Formats: sequence, structure tokens, C-alpha cells
Amino acid sequence: MTRLRGQRILITGASTGVGLAAVERFAREGADLALVARGETALAQAAAVAREHGVAAHVLPADIADRRAATAAVEAACDALGGLDAVVSNAAAVSFGHFLEVAPDDFDRAVAVTFTGAVNVIRAALPALRESSGVVVATSSIMARMPLPAFSSYAASKHALRGFLATLAIEEREQRSGVRVAMVSPGPVDTPIYARATSATGLRPAVLPDAYHPGEVADALVDAVLAPRHERIVGAESWLAERLYRHARPAGELLLVFVDRWFRTGTIPADVPGALWEPAAAARTSGGLPGRAGGDVRALAVNLAGAAARVVRTAPGLLRPVPEHRGPSRSDAAARTSSAT
Repeated sequence: MTRLRGQRILITGASTGVGLAAVERFAREGADLALVARGETALAQAAAVAREHGVAAHVLPADIADRRAATAAVEAACDALGGLDAVVSNAAAVSFGHFLEVAPDDFDRAVAVTFTGAVNVIRAALPALRESSGVVVATSSIMARMPLPAFSSYAASKHALRGFLATLAIEEREQRSGVRVAMVSPGPVDTPIYARATSATGLRPAVLPDAYHPGEVADALVDAVLAPRHERIVGAESWLAERLYRHARPAGELLLVFVDRWFRTGTIPADVPGALWEPAAAARTSGGLPGRAGGDVRALAVNLAGAAARVVRTAPGLLRPVPEHRGPSRSDAAARTSSAT
């Protein structure tokens, strides 16, 4: 199928996870692509995946948290593709730990990549999208509708992104620009974002009990470009968790307390300085989580059985409040920043 033949699409966060899966899906549909992420090597690998489908794929390494770098990348994409028909905003990074544990620079960096980076790209791309009556599609999250303990900067960024995009949609409608805005909101997805998280505890968060394959979200991104609508929620469990939190808040909050405790049962040392400060070294979609396709009941049962076994093994840690550790010092954060430059 080549439903997007000739479409000119810019994808951020294109080197790993959902972004990399989106590169393959959009290339399969015939779109010519401009790929943006920080790591040039991983981006080149992503471009090779796209070119296997006979489309153009331009590699544009940039840190979109830097407004000038984001603007330059968008301008280069417009020059290479001859304009833009869609922007798929997907880049994100996380800091793991309770709010007071996380170094302020790590918190701010997570917001800069996940929220401000999206704003920078969309601001730069909007004139070209108005010329083509194009589409802005963002990978949001079910956590734009509810909290995510131990990832406050990420949850805050996704809430902010949701508000920004909803406002932008109204402004573009009022201007009759023809630009449409859409969001795709998944729950847990098997991507490297958790394994590569910059961690305030020194450990990775525990592996999630169940997650969707990145391709499930990528398919929804393609659908959002073809038929934009305000939001697509990926995953019945995500929909149910959000409804529980909205309509039965005490039960929803109790569930999230145990989610927080689950995250803290991880025992694998975290990468230092982590994805906030270092780009991906290689293109990779999976983060090693128990992923599955939507509607795969058998895989869901297997994943939940594995989760139940882990609950039994880690029961003491799940039954008591999480002990907080002293947050990293400013010197720790400065060392991270220095290592990234």
C-alpha cells in the first residue's frame, strides 16, 4: 500500500522506539521523509530502513531542545523535500525518580526535550504546513490525562503538550489555514525510553508488566496523518486506567501508588548519564519489555502471569512506602551536562 505516495513528512525522535517504527511505516506507505534526532549514526541506520522501501530519507541530526538547531533542521527538511505535508512529533526523554530526588537540570532537560522541543519544531514548520494545508501529529501519552509517579517531568511535559496542541488546533481553525492537529496517546510501549532513562536512584525502573509493540503506535500515527482527529488512544488497558482515574479517583490513585512501588523494584544499574544527555548509539525499536500486538490475548495472559510472579517475589517492596534518596547534587548535574557537550 502506498497511501502517502509523494507526501513530505518530517519525523522527530526518528532513531529509536516509536519514531523508528514510524519511519518504517511511513516509508512503506510511500512518503518521502526527513528524519530528526540527536545521534547521526542511529539516524543513518533509520534512513537505511526507509530507503529499503524506495523513498527518499534525509538525515538531519539536531537537538530540538535548542530552538536554533530545531529551526535549522526544519528549514533543511523543507529544502530537501520541497516543503512539508506533515510533521510527526515524537521525540521524548525521561528522568526517573521522585520530584525531589531528580536533579533540577535533569527535570528541566526532560521538559525541554519532550515539550519545548515539540514546540520548537512545530513553530518552525507551521508556515510550510500552512502552504500545504498539512498536518501536525504528535505522539502524546495516556499520561497526558493522568499522573505517572516517578516520572513527573515526563507527565508534566505530556500534559503541557496536550494543552498546546488543543489550543493550536483552535487557532488554526480560526485562521482557516487548513492545518489540522492530531494526537496519538498510547499507554506503555516497548521502547528503549525506560532502559535508557536518566535515573536519580542509580537504578533503572523495573520492567513494565505489559506493553504494546512500537508498530501499534506507528500504525496509529499513519492513520492520524491520513485522517486527522483530535486524539487516538492506543490500547484498551490505557483507556480503562484513564477512566478509573477520572471517575474513581481514590481507586485510581491507589493503583498509581503501586505503579510507583513497582518501578522502584528494579535492580539493574542505570546508564550514566542516560538518554537525557546522550543520544542513542544505534537505531533500535524495542526496549526489552514484554511487548505484544493489540488484541493478542494469549500474549497478554503470558505477560500478566509473568507480572504476577514478580509481584510474589517483590511483595515486601510493594507493600511499604517508597524510601526516597537524596537527589543528585548540582555538581552531579553539571558533570552530566559537561559530558553531553
